[in-house]
Amino acid sequence: MSVRGRKPDPTVDHRIRQAATGLVLSHGLDFTMDDVAAAAGVGRASVFRRYATKRDMLLETLAGFMNTHVAIPDTGSLEGDLRVVVSDTLALWQRADVARMAKQVYGEAGRDPAVAEIIRTGMRTRMERSWVVYERAIERGELPPNADLWLLTDMFAGFVAYRGLLDLPLPEPEEIVQVLLHGFTPA
Repeated sequence: MSVRGRKPDPTVDHRIRQAATGLVLSHGLDFTMDDVAAAAGVGRASVFRRYATKRDMLLETLAGFMNTHVAIPDTGSLEGDLRVVVSDTLALWQRADVARMAKQVYGEAGRDPAVAEIIRTGMRTRMERSWVVYERAIERGELPPNADLWLLTDMFAGFVAYRGLLDLPLPEPEEIVQVLLHGFTPA
């Protein structure tokens, strides 16, 4: 018995996801499903077969961004590890495409509970994965065993998001690490 039609191209799903990711970075949320189809080199129907709406595609794309692997340094000290984490994070916010996308996505989170949930759970999951840095610091005696790791993490993440969203200058990594570890007391 013969099967009619073309055999499905196994690369189409990947190409559409890659196109959506690229467009979110280059255009923020301002693109169409036709733009995705053109960037992926597929027909419009191929995109709509996978995503009923642009929102569905955006939610999956944003979840993919939130699930991106974050390098976890091991410099041998909490200060060194934090310097790497802070430097990497600041470098991301200094990329115009990432900063623009973050501003739009945070704005969308205020309007769309599903976007807010992706950010909330994605950020928490990413932060928890990086806690190995703090766990090693506790083992080395650099942090007390009862350290509030959420507070330490949120102090940095909240500060960077606040400054990034408002286009305020970000200090040098060393200054941020100093304040995170010692507050404003003399070193």
